[in-house]
Amino acid sequence: MKENLETNPKVARSIQAYRAVAKEVDQARAGYLPTVDATLGYGYEWTRKEVNGNEDTDLNRREARLNINQMLFDGFATPSEVKRQKARMASAASAASDTAENYALEAARAYLDVLRREQLLQLAKETLYNHVRIYDQIKRRSESGLGTMASIQQAEGRLALAEVNVLAAENNLRDAQANYQRVIGSPAPENLEPLMETELQLPATFEEALATANENHPIVGVAQSDIEATYAQRDAAKSRMYPRLDLEIERRWDENLDGIEGDDEDLTAMLRLRYNLFNGGADKARIRQTEYQIGEAQEIQRDSMRQIRQSLELSWNAYEILTRQITYLQQHVASSEQTRDSYKKQFDIGQRSLLDLLDTENEVFSAKNQLAEAQLDQQIAKLRILNGMGKLLDEMGIELQLDEAVAMADEAGMADQSAEQGEAPTDGTDQAASAS
Repeated sequence: MKENLETNPKVARSIQAYRAVAKEVDQARAGYLPTVDATLGYGYEWTRKEVNGNEDTDLNRREARLNINQMLFDGFATPSEVKRQKARMASAASAASDTAENYALEAARAYLDVLRREQLLQLAKETLYNHVRIYDQIKRRSESGLGTMASIQQAEGRLALAEVNVLAAENNLRDAQANYQRVIGSPAPENLEPLMETELQLPATFEEALATANENHPIVGVAQSDIEATYAQRDAAKSRMYPRLDLEIERRWDENLDGIEGDDEDLTAMLRLRYNLFNGGADKARIRQTEYQIGEAQEIQRDSMRQIRQSLELSWNAYEILTRQITYLQQHVASSEQTRDSYKKQFDIGQRSLLDLLDTENEVFSAKNQLAEAQLDQQIAKLRILNGMGKLLDEMGIELQLDEAVAMADEAGMADQSAEQGEAPTDGTDQAASAS
C-alpha cells in the first residue's frame, strides 16, 4: 500500500493540486518585487503644426523605453493576498492528506475483502469435502443394503448445493480481486497475510477518539484554512479603501517625435499616489461579500465537525458491537461443531437421520461464515475509527510526501515585507475614508 499511495490517481491529483496552489503563493509574493518593462517601437508619424503657417511633417518615428515600477504601499493588498494563498495552500495540503487517508482505508478494505473471500471459499470447500464424505458413506451403506434410495437422493441434493456454494464463493473472490486491482493498481498476491491488529492502536474511550479527530482530522484543517483564507480575502478587499503609492522610474530614447527631427531622451523618477474617489460603491459591496463568505466558511466548519463526530461514532459503535458479537459467534461455532460430531456418531448407530446430519453440517458452515464475516468487519470498523480520527496513515507507518521544497513557506526569505507595509487591519474597522 505504501508503494502505491502516491501513484494512486486520486492521491496524485490532490498532490498536484497542492503544488499548483503553492505556486500561487509565489505569484502573490511577486507583488512585493519591482516590475521592469521594455518597449520598442518603429513606424510612420505625420504631424501638422500651426507655426508660421501649416506645416505637414512626415517622419520615421523610433521609440525605446525602460520602465521600472516598485510598489511602496497598496493598502495591504499584497500581504493579504499572500496570507490568502498560504491559507489555500494549507487547505490543499489538508485535502491531500484527507484523500490519502481515504485511499488507505479503501485499499485496506479491498485487501481485507480479498482475505474474507478467500476464507469463505476455503470454508465452502471444507463443507463440500464433508458432503462428499457423507455422500460416499451413504452410498456404501445403500450398496450393502442398509440405506435407502431416498437417502442417496437427499445426499446428492445437498452435495449439489455445496458445489453451488463453492462456485458462488469463487465468483465473489474473483470480484474482490478485480476490485483490489482497481484500487491498488496491481493484482492481489496469491497468499495474503492477515493484518497485524496489535499494530493498530485505538484510544480507550470514544471521547478520546473524538478529541483526536477534532484536532487531527484533515477536514478540520481544510475548514480552518478556508476560514483563514476568507479573512485574508476580506482584508484584500479593504485595500481599495486606501491610496496606492508607487515609485516609477522611466528612461526614454526616442527619435523624430512630434514632427521634430533628431533624438529626444529623458529620465524620470516619480512618486505617484493614486486614490480612487468613487466607483459606484463596488468596493464596499465587495467587503460585505467577503464578510458573508467568512460566515459561510464558519458554517461549513461547524457542519464538518458534526459529520466527523457522526462518522466516528458510527464506526465506534460498530466496533464495540462486533467485538461483543465475535465472542458469541465463537461459542456458536464451537457448539455447532460439537453437535455435528455428536450427530455423526449417533447417525452411525442409527439414532439420527441423514437429514439431521446434513443440517448440522450446514449449521457449522453458516456459523463459521458468520464468524469470519464478523472478524473482518471488526477489523474494517477499527480502520474506519482510525480514519475518522485522521490517524490511519500514522498507525500504518505511511508518510505522505508533499515535496518539502514546495511545502515550506520560506518565511525567513520573504517575511511578507510586513516591516514595510505594516499589518493589515483585521478588526473590521476601515482606517481610510472613501466615497466608494
